[in-house]
Amino acid sequence: MDNRLKDIQHGTLTESRLNSDFLFWLKTKGPNYLLLAMLVLCGFMGLNWWENRMALARDGAWNEFLSAQTPQALIEVANKHTDTDAISQLATINAADAYMQSIQMNKRFDREAGAADAAVTPELRAEYLAEADRLYAKVVSEGSQSAGPRSLVTVTALFGRASVAETKNDPTQAALFLTQAQELAAKTYPQLAKVAQHRKETLPQLANVRPMPSRPVDPAAPASTSASTENLLMPTNMNASTEPQTPVTPAEGSAPIAPK
Repeated sequence: MDNRLKDIQHGTLTESRLNSDFLFWLKTKGPNYLLLAMLVLCGFMGLNWWENRMALARDGAWNEFLSAQTPQALIEVANKHTDTDAISQLATINAADAYMQSIQMNKRFDREAGAADAAVTPELRAEYLAEADRLYAKVVSEGSQSAGPRSLVTVTALFGRASVAETKNDPTQAALFLTQAQELAAKTYPQLAKVAQHRKETLPQLANVRPMPSRPVDPAAPASTSASTENLLMPTNMNASTEPQTPVTPAEGSAPIAPK
């Protein structure tokens, strides 16, 4: 009986000592560990917030890039999102492409199709070519100069500079840019290297190209809704039928037909 009482008393004293030690630990070191746990939790929450914010900013940058239509809007997007993926390089290339497309279509990008001044003047043509070449050169200088997946943007810009030189009827400069594109794309993009080689082989044909004079446009005439070249190859008064009309003989007993 005495041994049982001693065991109970010993157990009670041990539990009491443990409770006292735990309470002492909570009072002395507990707040520090609790503060550390709260800091770790806040760190995880802050990291999650930052990742969500970056994802939203990235999505917004791509949406701005896809919605930009004019060269000025594309250049603004390129300057604004220099650190978001390859948006800056892609927007710059698209802006240069827009200038080249205006030249090829002979239509200003800042005018409606039926506007009297929608055609690209020689002064605007020279300005567009210079601006397109500047934008392509900017991408080339800032892009990757070594073989690899990142060189695709640089190769594309070199093709653009070659197109500008071809438009200026400068095959020597065009061959230089095509050679750079071919060497850069040889390992990673062999198909593009073949395209560059083929374009170099066809450069001598530029000497045989003669500009086709465009037909003067009447500002008062309605805008044509088709891209047909029929009216450029023959005058409009030749579109009507030139076959002689057979006179109609009136039936017997009918009234004669009055001449028109």
